[in-house]
Amino acid sequence: MNILLSSCTHWWNAEAHYAAVLCEALREAGHGVWILTQPGTRHAQELAKRGLPAITDVPVWERNPLHWPRLQRALRALQARLRIDVVDVFRSREFLAHVLAARGTGVAVVRTRGSSQGVRGHAVNRWLYGSGCQGVIASAEVLRREMLAHLQLPEARVHTIYYPADPPAALGEAARLADDEEARHFERERLFAELGWAPARKLLCIVGRVFPEKGHERLLDALALLARLTPDVALAIADKRYEDEAPYRAQLERRVLQLGLAVQVRWLGFRADVRRIMACADVGVIPSLASEMNCRVAMEFFSVGTPVVAFATGALPEVVQEGVSGLIASEPTAESLAGTLRVVLVDDELRSRLSEGATHAARHRFSRQAFLAQTLAVFEAARQAAAGQRRAR
Repeated sequence: MNILLSSCTHWWNAEAHYAAVLCEALREAGHGVWILTQPGTRHAQELAKRGLPAITDVPVWERNPLHWPRLQRALRALQARLRIDVVDVFRSREFLAHVLAARGTGVAVVRTRGSSQGVRGHAVNRWLYGSGCQGVIASAEVLRREMLAHLQLPEARVHTIYYPADPPAALGEAARLADDEEARHFERERLFAELGWAPARKLLCIVGRVFPEKGHERLLDALALLARLTPDVALAIADKRYEDEAPYRAQLERRVLQLGLAVQVRWLGFRADVRRIMACADVGVIPSLASEMNCRVAMEFFSVGTPVVAFATGALPEVVQEGVSGLIASEPTAESLAGTLRVVLVDDELRSRLSEGATHAARHRFSRQAFLAQTLAVFEAARQAAAGQRRAR
């Protein structure tokens, strides 16, 4: 099967990761896959680093209606040249252009939605998601339910396919730490020595962009409460390499000092060995206050056997199974987060059980194989539907 993934985002965000991982999985399975995106963006740069084939000379993001006839010709020529069977569209902005270009050609259009922005239930969207395309994928059940309700779609129309966890082969040395307790203990001692902590501390870890919606400030407040009852707790903060993080990070660094947490907190910045650090943590924390419809960081913690404590934001309550692979704080408050973290930190047996559950979730429930099989099933059904529609014309 030949597949075009249309993901014209500027950033290397959750949507871009989803499309890139899908591209890798499809290529490994022997399919022809290309990602359509914008030139000169962080997204295009990251695709190049991964060696993934990007197409950047078809401006599907074009808004000027005077240019649409030319765009439609370019899209149809691209479909014909690459012998595309399925176009998987990741952004609303390009959806209509792809649906129009595919009509009457036998090319199937699938819409994958992973955005936390509410879907609009107007007539054009109802047509696009209904008869306009041949398949719809949601990155979370909460999104699927939203689309069913707002777009008046039948239950069988929308399929939930979660972002997958990395397979052990892709994790290198970090994968061994999930299964080898002795190796993990050794790496923890090395990490704690590097960070200037005694190895007996319980380690929390947060990984991601340093922006307000990611909940770092809420976590620091929770840590201040937690440290009164569990003084041996520590927090490692690993972040992405974004220039616009600096002002907010400076604000958080001041908050650390105000709360008297200088001993408990370490800023790691961008780390190439971030998976090793995640594997050394006792608990991964995801205190996000918005978005989280792909939950990539939860999958990264699960991949190395680290359980997660999170707020009930986006798809997190679906991904982090309560009492199985982690715990969900009952309220999005510092007090609730501190209490939930303490439950895990003081109970070694519970923490071990959650770690096993996290590993099992990564290798079975969210495996790359399951992700690929579920997606291919949607693609194949869409291709057959498109072929049937063409014959009926």
